[in-house]
Amino acid sequence: MAAARLDDRSDGLNWVAMGDSVTFGQHIDPELRWTTLVERRLADRFDGMVEAHNRGVSGETTRMGLERFPQDVQQLEPDLVTIQFGMNDCNCWETDRGQSRVSERAFQANLIEMIARVRRFGARRIILSTNHPTLRFAPMLSGEEYESANARYSELVREVAAEEKVDLCDIRRAFEAFSTEELEALLLPYPDQLHLGPAGNEVYADAMWPFVKQAATDLLDEGARVGGPSR
Repeated sequence: MAAARLDDRSDGLNWVAMGDSVTFGQHIDPELRWTTLVERRLADRFDGMVEAHNRGVSGETTRMGLERFPQDVQQLEPDLVTIQFGMNDCNCWETDRGQSRVSERAFQANLIEMIARVRRFGARRIILSTNHPTLRFAPMLSGEEYESANARYSELVREVAAEEKVDLCDIRRAFEAFSTEELEALLLPYPDQLHLGPAGNEVYADAMWPFVKQAATDLLDEGARVGGPSR
């Protein structure tokens, strides 16, 4: 994701989008990813005052994300961070004999540690997001349907957002307004039926935009009130 701000770093804001394949934009042209769509809106609205960094990695869990946190997030000292994980954490692999890749308690603890770390490195606004529904209803090795686990881990995200007092973009609820047929058009076709297609990325960007816009507005206004750079 290219920088959305062209002037000196100290005059603007730094946004890091941290997550898994949904943030990365797996199988989608980079120009069509939700992060790119939001980045363009930021550039238009704030005249290039927000520098954007996509730090999504396909296949990752929160545990794996924490391992790369120092180089991918902390060293950037972001003002604004969006955090999206859970679609891999809730999954069950044969090598784990049906155990979730990351347990519920560990998943929440990992999100809480991410929040603590970005706060320590200067982030003043943090947005957690739940995950969109999929059309994967086949039972996993645990016996639970993937989509049931996905919904359950989204509820864990809601709990962390409330506990840690950070913004929550409830992506899941935004997508639940669509019928099964409409959702099918937003996801990549069978056999995927999990990752977002171009239309799904547009819906995701529309849901995320009000939160990112408000955070950027508040932070830039805060910088203006103190009569100097935002940081």
